Amino acid sequence: MSEVLINVLTSEQAMYLYLAVLSLIVGVLIKRYPWIRKYTDIAVDVFAWIEINYRSWGIYGSEKMDSFVKSFIADYTKQYGETPSIDVIEKAKALIESLVTKQNKIAGGVVNGNNN
Repeated sequence: MSEVLINVLTSEQAMYLYLAVLSLIVGVLIKRYPWIRKYTDIAVDVFAWIEINYRSWGIYGSEKMDSFVKSFIADYTKQYGETPSIDVIEKAKALIESLVTKQNKIAGGVVNGNNN
C-alpha cells in the first residue's frame, strides 16, 4: 500500500499538480511584493524545467540546486543583459528552497521514494 502511495505522490502527473500549486503561491507573492517579479518568473520557470527533467538527467539533491543556479544565471543574463547580483541569486535560491519545502509538504514528505 505504501509503495503505491509513494508511486502516486512522486508520479509525473503529481509533479505537474505540485508545480501548479507552487506557481499559484508565487503568483500571490508577486502580487504582494511586485519588485520580486524581476527574478521570480525566471526562478519558477527554471525550477519547473528541472523538476520535470532531473530524473532523466540523473541529478538529485544538491546537484539540482547547482543546475538551478547555473540555469538561473544564464536565463537572467539573457533576459536583462546583466549578471544577477549575489543578492538576487540568494533570493532566487531562497524562493526555490521554500517552494521545495512546500512541494514536500504537499507530497506528504515523500519524494523519490524516500520519506523526508
